[in-house]
Amino acid sequence: MMPFAKADLLAVLLMTLGLHAKDATAQAFRVTDPNGHLWVSHWGDHRFHERWSFHTEAHWRRADLGVNWQQLLVRPAINFHLNDQVIFTQGYSYYFNYQYGAYPIRYQNREHHLFQQVQLNQPLGRWRFAHRFRMEERFIARMVPSAEDPSAGVEDGYTYQSRFRYRLWLTVPLGAHDKVEPGVFSANFYDEVFLNFGDGQRLDYIQQNRISALLGYQVNRPFSVLLGYLYQTIQRPGAAKGADLMELNSTIHLALVYNMDLRKPKPPTP
Repeated sequence: MMPFAKADLLAVLLMTLGLHAKDATAQAFRVTDPNGHLWVSHWGDHRFHERWSFHTEAHWRRADLGVNWQQLLVRPAINFHLNDQVIFTQGYSYYFNYQYGAYPIRYQNREHHLFQQVQLNQPLGRWRFAHRFRMEERFIARMVPSAEDPSAGVEDGYTYQSRFRYRLWLTVPLGAHDKVEPGVFSANFYDEVFLNFGDGQRLDYIQQNRISALLGYQVNRPFSVLLGYLYQTIQRPGAAKGADLMELNSTIHLALVYNMDLRKPKPPTP
């Protein structure tokens, strides 16, 4: 019985060591990269018809708390207002991605996106929930070394990726106010998840997540300001010299919101 007991014990020890080695290997191939960013954004929806409005959006994103570029983004779109609770949107996004952080992309590049989304507004007493579902078709510039200067990159066509995004936004007016209006502060919280899919060469995965808390102030009817903190995680498989990279980005976020109403005033009722 003794040889068998020793053999069983040896097998258990080997299995345990194997599991620990597997865990250590997995951790060795997973790298985290904390960063501090500064984002300045503009959002606006400008109503020119009972059913239609056009959307303007731009993001000035800087790394190292504003010292270096992270990303530039411009996003025009057109909205169809089914009613006050349901808005459909078709739009275009232009991204320019810069090198930043301890594990920068090899070359700066650009992206062109088409996107479709639906936003569902859900008032619940003083609370206002907004559910946003967005589908993106991403055309990402493929960069190769330049023949004249291998350290510089040149575009060699585009690769395609699909991405789905869901964002839940909560707005609560502060003080004794029942709604957000001029002169009122508000607390704003949101979480947004990004899911890549449709690439047969790899498993689908959550590519990014953003969670944020913002203090808002509505200056007047069209203009409001939001300021707060955003925590962003980005998964970049193989980006840390072959190891998987997880960016952990703490961000100060300032947003300037301007919504114009371009509709003709209705004539007074006699």
